Amino acid sequence: MDYILENLHIVYLFIILLFIAFWIKSRVTNSFNIDKEIFHNAKSATKNPEGYKDKTMISNFYKDWWCYMIEPSENLLIKNNISPNTITIVSLFISLITACIYSQGYIFTGSVFLLAGSTFDMLDGRVARKTNSESTLGSFMDSCFDRFSEIFIMVGLFIYYFPDIFCYVIMVASLFSLTVSYVKAAADNLGLSSNVGLMQRADRVVYLGVGGIISGFCEYFNIIFFNSSHLLFMGVIVIIGIFSFTTTIQRLLYAMKQ
Repeated sequence: MDYILENLHIVYLFIILLFIAFWIKSRVTNSFNIDKEIFHNAKSATKNPEGYKDKTMISNFYKDWWCYMIEPSENLLIKNNISPNTITIVSLFISLITACIYSQGYIFTGSVFLLAGSTFDMLDGRVARKTNSESTLGSFMDSCFDRFSEIFIMVGLFIYYFPDIFCYVIMVASLFSLTVSYVKAAADNLGLSSNVGLMQRADRVVYLGVGGIISGFCEYFNIIFFNSSHLLFMGVIVIIGIFSFTTTIQRLLYAMKQ
């Protein structure tokens, strides 16, 4: 067990390589049918019956593909009668753990937990739709817990970087991340549409998680940019802040035109 804990980077790298190998295999063997299967599964439990159509910073193909990859987990949760609300609570708990890990400076491990928690955040809605168990309470919990999760994670990063000046960059990024969601909620309450923008919640989570994993590998192999540890990860946070601000403005203007 101690050997595994000391070599978590290798374990995670092996898991990532398995995913890549599976994806290559799916593209080489019967590509057309696998594309249809991936898209069909994505459509089966997304909010939009047509599947992912958002114009964001993550290709819809990768969203469809990830839904295909987590389908066994969906089926397992449904088979064991795990309620969507329980999954939502677990997702929040994972986010709290992620925040604690980030606060201690374990960027790589925290990013892995971040992506795992975001997968649970996808599963609650998908399980609810597949089992016809959507509810007002569930939607309310999911929306609120998403915001709590973002706050926890950003607070964890703020604690790690404090008192460095970069902690203020994290604060700005977290504020604009919340305004993205607030503008949409305010527009929805008034019957306006505002579900647009390049940097939505899924994009923020994926960019932060993937950026942290890549930065962790760079640290592990002693690849340092400009004598600054995790400079790549810090750059991703800056990008999240800039595009969250851009998305907030996009949503404001889109709603105001109606």
